[in-house]
Amino acid sequence: MKYILVSTSPRRIELMKLIGVNFEVVKPKVDEGKIGIADEDPERFVKIMAERKCESVLKDCGFDLSDIVLISADTIVYLENRIIGKPRNRDDAIRTLKYLSGKWHSVFTGVCVIHRNERVEFVERTDVFFREIDDETIVEYVDSGEPLDKAGAYGIQGKASLFVRRIIGDFYNVMGFPVGRVWEELRRKGWIE
Repeated sequence: MKYILVSTSPRRIELMKLIGVNFEVVKPKVDEGKIGIADEDPERFVKIMAERKCESVLKDCGFDLSDIVLISADTIVYLENRIIGKPRNRDDAIRTLKYLSGKWHSVFTGVCVIHRNERVEFVERTDVFFREIDDETIVEYVDSGEPLDKAGAYGIQGKASLFVRRIIGDFYNVMGFPVGRVWEELRRKGWIE
């Protein structure tokens, strides 16, 4: 069996290694800004994005699909009926962290796994509560560069761990890849031993 992770996210790559299979990394060919899903439906948004990432590789992959397992994921932060993806720039990251400060928010990750003509799709949700964060700390964190490529403008596994007061759900989901659930689904389908 050959496994392909349809993501170039360093966090997803590291977490995929925990499953214990050899895999290749392929960059998805999806414009994340043009999906046309209303902000009110975060589960549908991440599910469709994960599907589109896998399908973008299926279209012109050139692989023999009979022994391939494609795995993709998409993660967003959701607060007050608003989807928050990766920040566009430094100012957007600062605004986002001020918005999250002192509040609960939800992290949704959609996962799509395709093998032959079968698919497994699911959405994982984790709720996170941030402490109140002062403006100086937010600016210092943003200027570290850590949040600029992450949904919600923070990495829970990095310095932003200091902002987290409480978490309900899968920690790794907040990192962008609910690895335990992926492993469980692959085993359930018999796609890994």
